[in-house]
Amino acid sequence: MKDARKLSTFPPWSRVSLLQGGCVSAGVVLFIIAYNTQDVAVKFFLFLVTGVVVAFCVRAFLHRTQEVSVGEQGLKDSEGKKRTVKKLLFDDFQASGSQYKIQFIEEETLCHENTDDQTPQPQSTTLKVQKQKTVEWDVTAFCEDAQNLANGGPKAEFHTLAMRILSVVKEVCFAHTVGLFWVNREKQQLVLESAVTDSQVFMSQQRLTIGTDYVSQVALYGKPILVNYFSEVSQADILPYYTKHETVQSFLGIPVFYPTEVQQQLSANPIAVLCIDCRENDVYGNETIALLSHVAKLFSTLLVGYISKYDLLLDSEVLQSISRFRKQLEREFTVPTATRALVEETARLIPWDYVTVVLHDDTRKEWIVQHVLNRMNDSYVPLLSAVDLEQSIVGRGIQSGELIVRGDVRTLDRSRFYPAERCSSEGSLVVVPINSLTRCYGALVVECKEREVYSTQEISLIQKFVQEASWAFEVLSLQEITNKYLALDETTGVATRKAFLERLHEEVQRANDFGTELSLVMVAVDNMDEHINRHGYEAFEVVLQTVSRIVKNAVRPYDVVGRFDYNCFVILLISTTLNEASLWAEKIKKNVASSIVNIATKNFSVTVSVGIAGAYENLSDVDLLENATRALTKAQGAGGNVIRVF
Repeated sequence: MKDARKLSTFPPWSRVSLLQGGCVSAGVVLFIIAYNTQDVAVKFFLFLVTGVVVAFCVRAFLHRTQEVSVGEQGLKDSEGKKRTVKKLLFDDFQASGSQYKIQFIEEETLCHENTDDQTPQPQSTTLKVQKQKTVEWDVTAFCEDAQNLANGGPKAEFHTLAMRILSVVKEVCFAHTVGLFWVNREKQQLVLESAVTDSQVFMSQQRLTIGTDYVSQVALYGKPILVNYFSEVSQADILPYYTKHETVQSFLGIPVFYPTEVQQQLSANPIAVLCIDCRENDVYGNETIALLSHVAKLFSTLLVGYISKYDLLLDSEVLQSISRFRKQLEREFTVPTATRALVEETARLIPWDYVTVVLHDDTRKEWIVQHVLNRMNDSYVPLLSAVDLEQSIVGRGIQSGELIVRGDVRTLDRSRFYPAERCSSEGSLVVVPINSLTRCYGALVVECKEREVYSTQEISLIQKFVQEASWAFEVLSLQEITNKYLALDETTGVATRKAFLERLHEEVQRANDFGTELSLVMVAVDNMDEHINRHGYEAFEVVLQTVSRIVKNAVRPYDVVGRFDYNCFVILLISTTLNEASLWAEKIKKNVASSIVNIATKNFSVTVSVGIAGAYENLSDVDLLENATRALTKAQGAGGNVIRVF
């Protein structure tokens, strides 16, 4: 059967309101009264009122019918929309792992009405068709690798956090480039910390000179700069971090302060500048400045924590250097070992290209360069060179006992070590006296070819280490007084360094006077530290004794054998040419490599690197020793078990 309500042209009475019903009743009553009244004027008035009432009822009735039709149509439309539904499903109980799965489910609902006449009530059946699309997200997209941050130290950790913050700023502000620059007032430079950019012409270097550009103005005056339009011609002068022209129209620079400076009301100089730019005109305003001010405060807060972390890290590095310094002295408590350890640990703590230690030589009554570490492998001060106290900057440091720092060596009013030196004319220089409470034992000299490279923190760091290491030189000085007349090394039985240098000076002078041949051979045990770590400190003495025995058995009675360093021997071959010295050194190298070192139940072999230099006419003992040292350095750099001739 069909519903009769669907065939009716009139809406049901349930849709008529009480007001409308009352109006209809009143209209009917008025119509009857008007019909029975004899007065023409009253009849006309009553018919007029009846017409108004009828018109009102008809209009209201039609308006309600239209609302019902619209509601039914909306119901139908909503039922149609229910046919396609998209759901987002995230399973909280999925298996744990490195990936999360998010399912997008599309449902299509089809409703079919049952038109069977025998069924008392209409029924509907629903058919759901699901289309699933799974997107997998790796867990690393939502968290940072804490181990990598910890391994990189405070600097790497701060750099990573800065990159994350700048990435958020770039997305929120729709920026083309976002960058954070440190302000180095000592060097008048802007140093790039982090940057996130879409540009292909962003700066490749890390440093910019402070000038008249917008970033420099924020760094100099500590006030934000907002520009929403500038010409293409002026861009190269006001945006220094682009190497070529970039279509940027808006710029905003914000200063970043260190909190203590603002609290103490000092001259509020920014320590960093946060800058953003965009390719559109008139993009940024006061609301952007307010937003970036919170970012600047965030960087200030991070700096407080990470600077304290960095200070603790520096103190930790000094303690580690002191610990390694003491361990090396425990193996062999001598001046050469202390000097070498001082140079090695200094090279770990601060930037360097040359590291030198100057100590007093009681035999020559002069201040002598005892150790040189030359990264550049170019001309620098030779080993065992005498320092001119009156005409050198190192001599001034030794005499005054005060720290000397020069950010640009071109401003030096005197030479570094002596007037005839052959040193580079550019770079930074630090002279740290090695002082105790009673006397000055020498100076540590560190030099780098880059100007203004040493910060206040780095200088303080190296001062702490030298101060802690000076005790060793004081004890060694007292020990040298007691061992003043000893000429043989206790461990190996060969000449000590001091005794060997005395004989070297004599033999070189003899060769120059009589025109005889003379060769100097330096033999160093390869990977000595590795042998000690693997087999214990006992291996150190056994290896030295094995090598010294092989060398002593191969020399003539008038040749001189000495121990120059903790793992290095020097052999002075009298009346021997370079070719003869090379053949002799080849035999030594093979004999050492074929010998077996026995320690309890452990058996192993060692190798040596050999450097050879020959004396020629009017050559000094200092030059001969320097030439042999350079040859040995090249042999060790070649991987060991190698002979090099200067």
